[in-house]
Amino acid sequence: MPKIKAPAKPKKTKKGAPDAHHDPEHKTAERVMETVLKEQSVEATAERLDQWVTIECPHCAEGTELHVIADMDGQSINQDCTVCCRSFVAHIEIDEGEAHVGVEAA
Repeated sequence: MPKIKAPAKPKKTKKGAPDAHHDPEHKTAERVMETVLKEQSVEATAERLDQWVTIECPHCAEGTELHVIADMDGQSINQDCTVCCRSFVAHIEIDEGEAHVGVEAA
């Protein structure tokens, strides 16, 4: 009578070391890392607004410059005129990479 071979046993893996390609946590970590790297790439290529805008004091009409950066969009800044020392408010809006500043007496 011929001998029947027993089916081959699967290879054993080390305990506590799951296959990295099938581990759901590993795949989730890879997706998170890909997302972070894409966001950093987009952020690095985006131009940041950083410009000086000429404004006039609403009291004495003296011109001065205001440094505007992208993070200032929608803000209002209280300042004192360097000439007449009276207060005014500068309202900053940024549209398509360009700063628009409106000034009014405070």
